[in-house]
Amino acid sequence: MADKKENIVQFSERLKSIVPSGSGREFAKRAGIGYSTFHNYLQAVSSPTLENLVLLAKAGNVSVEWLATGKEFKGVAHNLVLDAGKSNVCKVPFNESDEFLLLDLKNFPSFQGNTEHLIALRVDADVMEPTFTVGSILIIDQSQKNLREGKVIVMRKGTSYLYKRVQIVSEGYSLNSDNIRYNEIVVTDESLPAFEILGEAILVLNQL
Repeated sequence: MADKKENIVQFSERLKSIVPSGSGREFAKRAGIGYSTFHNYLQAVSSPTLENLVLLAKAGNVSVEWLATGKEFKGVAHNLVLDAGKSNVCKVPFNESDEFLLLDLKNFPSFQGNTEHLIALRVDADVMEPTFTVGSILIIDQSQKNLREGKVIVMRKGTSYLYKRVQIVSEGYSLNSDNIRYNEIVVTDESLPAFEILGEAILVLNQL
C-alpha cells in the first residue's frame, strides 16, 4: 500500500512539473479531463486511468512513458507487459521510434499473449476518412502481411506510408481508400514487392 501511495505522489510531482503555475483549469480543459479529477491527480489523491494518462501526456507534450514512470525508454523497442494492479498494460512500440503506446489488455482480450508482433503508427494522411483520420493511431499486426479481402493494410513506399483497403480482383489486388477523393491502386504479385508491407491494421484509436 505504501508503495502505491508513493507512486501516486511521484506521478503527481511529474504532473505538476508540466503544468504552468496558475493554469490548472486551462490544462485540464486542453487534456479533456474534468477539473475535479485533474485536481485529484495534482494533489496525489488518485492516479489516472490509462486513457487519462495518455490525454495528460499529450496535453503536456511529454511521452506517456515518462509521465507514467519518470523514465524514457531507450534502445531497441521490445514489447513489454507490466503488471499494473489487476490489469496488464502492454507497451506497444511506435514504428521506428523510442516511444510507446500503453494498452490495457483488459480492454483488448484478443491481444492477450499475442502482442510481440504489434507496432503503433500515427496516421499522417486523410486517405481513409472517415474510418480514421490524420492523427489517429493504428495498431498494426506485423505477423500478418498477406493481403486479405476487406482488410486494411499499411505499406510504405520510399518515405510515404500508404493505408489501403484490400479487394482481390482478377488482375491481383485493388487497393482502395475509404476517402472517395482518392483513386484505387491496382497491384499484381509481380509489382507488390515495390512496396514494403508493415502489416495489417487491427485496431484504430481515433481519440488520442
